[in-house]
Amino acid sequence: MFVRPAHMEPLFPKESKALVELAMKVYADASELAGMVHPITGKEIARLLRHINSYYSNRIEGEHTTPADIEKAVKKEYSADEDKKRLQLLSVAHIEVQKLIDERFDSGENVPVCSTDFLCWIHKEFYDRVPDSFLKIYHPERKEYIAMVPGELRKENVVVGNHVPPKWESLPDFLNHFEKVYGSDSVYGHKKLITAASSHHRLTWIHPFLDGNGRVSRLFTYAFMRQAGIESHGLWTLSRGLARRAEDHKNMLAGADSSRRGDYDGRGNLSEKALTDFSAFFFEVADDQISFMKKLLSLDGLYNRIVSYVNRRADNTLPDEKELRPEAKHVLTEVMMRGEISRGEVPRLIGMGERTGNYLVKQLLKEELITSESHRAPLRFHIPAKVVGYYFPELYPAGSI
Repeated sequence: MFVRPAHMEPLFPKESKALVELAMKVYADASELAGMVHPITGKEIARLLRHINSYYSNRIEGEHTTPADIEKAVKKEYSADEDKKRLQLLSVAHIEVQKLIDERFDSGENVPVCSTDFLCWIHKEFYDRVPDSFLKIYHPERKEYIAMVPGELRKENVVVGNHVPPKWESLPDFLNHFEKVYGSDSVYGHKKLITAASSHHRLTWIHPFLDGNGRVSRLFTYAFMRQAGIESHGLWTLSRGLARRAEDHKNMLAGADSSRRGDYDGRGNLSEKALTDFSAFFFEVADDQISFMKKLLSLDGLYNRIVSYVNRRADNTLPDEKELRPEAKHVLTEVMMRGEISRGEVPRLIGMGERTGNYLVKQLLKEELITSESHRAPLRFHIPAKVVGYYFPELYPAGSI
């Protein structure tokens, strides 16, 4: 069993020309994505993607929650079915912890994302929000359940499939080495993305907690890439890509757990080739998801989908939806493009009087198609659950909404 930090070497893959080019493409595409929407609109899209992240993170763990149940849970509307409620609370925990991460970065804090304290903070914040039943972990050797304390490193030795993680007594040394290498100021440029992939795997390899290591690793990686400027302020989601390639993800993680395969496989204890393969897979998933969101957020495309939604509402062709004036498209597309507009602009935008404008604003606010902090505050873009499939098709799997 692993007892020394050197046992998780190599800590980085072999940087071939192809791997570096793939990493640079992810960087370039992420940078382009970040500038595609107004910052205020971007924050609303990032809010939606926190929900998307929670849905796919649950799927990766084999916990299936419907998007509708997630949206209800965010509003504290929980199912009477205890099993469904448990899964709803898992989703809310993910959403709230990712929001806390965003708030720490938005405040200007220098977040020590690779530190043991930060990893334990993620674990504690997540598991403080879920039912106690998730804190009872079955110990196969003892044949009994043991308690997991949120935010506490494991105090048991474990086996995960074919992988035997480090002894629990050595976890502080492994995590200190993890922070020293991956949190170094000398990591910059394309190396940041390579570090994101490497640290994602090596954290799951260390397996610092009794349970929840996959969830913590994904939230950690989100934070790492947010700090590195790769996450585009939350405008794309890695979890969606990993869930869509769940079997590949599982196999790649397991492969990177493997020992060195001969004299031509690096000089560390673990396989350099397997870590390189995992990193390439990681970049492919990231680039696929960034490209997907670039397509969804193209101005013409999003504009036309909003107009199409309003036209269908105006024609009464959407079941269970009230009629909506066709002029609403001018309001919704304007707040999307500009981030916010004043209420006084609405009559001019729709070419009608103040009374009609006020009535339309009232309807749009009631349906949460726009939002406002007060009756005098500007109107802002909002994405309620009912329009996700129209504004952003394929974010969720077909038939899941």
